Amino acid sequence: MKSLKPMHGALLVLLLASGVMAASYYLEGGFLRSSYQKVLANEQGLVNLDLADLSAGQVRFFRFINAGNQEVDFFVGRDKNGHVQVAFDANEICYKLKRGYRHQGEWVVCNKCDKSFRLTEINAGGGGCKPVPLTHRLEGDQLVLRENDILTGWRYFR
Repeated sequence: MKSLKPMHGALLVLLLASGVMAASYYLEGGFLRSSYQKVLANEQGLVNLDLADLSAGQVRFFRFINAGNQEVDFFVGRDKNGHVQVAFDANEICYKLKRGYRHQGEWVVCNKCDKSFRLTEINAGGGGCKPVPLTHRLEGDQLVLRENDILTGWRYFR
């Protein structure tokens, strides 16, 4: 019987470690995640997003990062009626798995349990598996978010 050479053992360990990392990424919803656009707060602690080109039925995902390196993911969508809907990319139940949501037509879908929620109902909140709404205000075509309001959702992402 042949013995295992050290080089083959090292390659086997590397292969197993790669498999574990890929499985972890997959189980955390890595392949279902939308790409996030990075946003920062200005000197006044505000995040301004131009929504002039956000059409009805469209959703964009953002990642806020502050000076303390706290990351918070959220999404902004415009429903079929033209109203802007804003929520954290997390919910009260599934947030520990950090899978978030994906956009499908007029729906946002939880990447963990595949429950669907109408985009028109996001700002209404609710709890459970529904996305947690994010406090915001509109100034014309500008969406204005306060850094403190965004950081209220940091607990979902740490």
